[in-house]
Amino acid sequence: MIAGVTYGVAKKTLGEQAYEVIREEILSLRLHPGQTVYESDFTRMLNMSRTPVREAVRALAMERLIEVLPQRGMKVALISERQVEETRFVRESLELSVIRRVAEDVAQDASVRARLEREMARSLQDQREAAEAGDALQFMHADDAFHQIFLQHFDNETLTAIVAQMRGHLNRVRMLSLFEPERMKRLVGEHERVAEAVLSGNADRSAEAMHHHLAKLMEDLPGIKARHPAFFGP
Repeated sequence: MIAGVTYGVAKKTLGEQAYEVIREEILSLRLHPGQTVYESDFTRMLNMSRTPVREAVRALAMERLIEVLPQRGMKVALISERQVEETRFVRESLELSVIRRVAEDVAQDASVRARLEREMARSLQDQREAAEAGDALQFMHADDAFHQIFLQHFDNETLTAIVAQMRGHLNRVRMLSLFEPERMKRLVGEHERVAEAVLSGNADRSAEAMHHHLAKLMEDLPGIKARHPAFFGP
């Protein structure tokens, strides 16, 4: 069994499973931006035929995570600073609306507040443990889980799917930033402030804390790009 693929359990096609695994390889930077890859690499890695792999590659090309090179295989797309900013803007617009609504619900319902407090406490502990271990990939998953708490509060599958896709273009930059241990500790602090604001039931304070948190990535981007210029394109 390939890690992340659950044959015979998940009701996903092989193409969907291949997409998820290859996408994770790209977003975790195990496949570097600009790296040349071949269809045969993926068929061997996944132990799958060409058909589901080609389906996955088409989806990743549409998502602009893979660039297909005519008669020359393909390469992992370079990180586009413009695309990072565009997707960050969309993600922030959605998540600020979400966090306001969550804070309003907290102010009106003590049971909602208690549930979110438990979920955020568990997530923050997972983040602290990943930061202590210096595990960037585990921290990124814990970070994503923290944001999922608010998105899943509304049981809106469309919203969750859109934000998940937006994160895809941000995660490679996030991973590069997480290679610096102090960055993980700083993010935990930002998440703690978001949690405190939400539990206060103050929508404006919650939105401000989330805005500050999400805006930091763009503030850090010039330094990240300067340290890893080969990973960025126009």
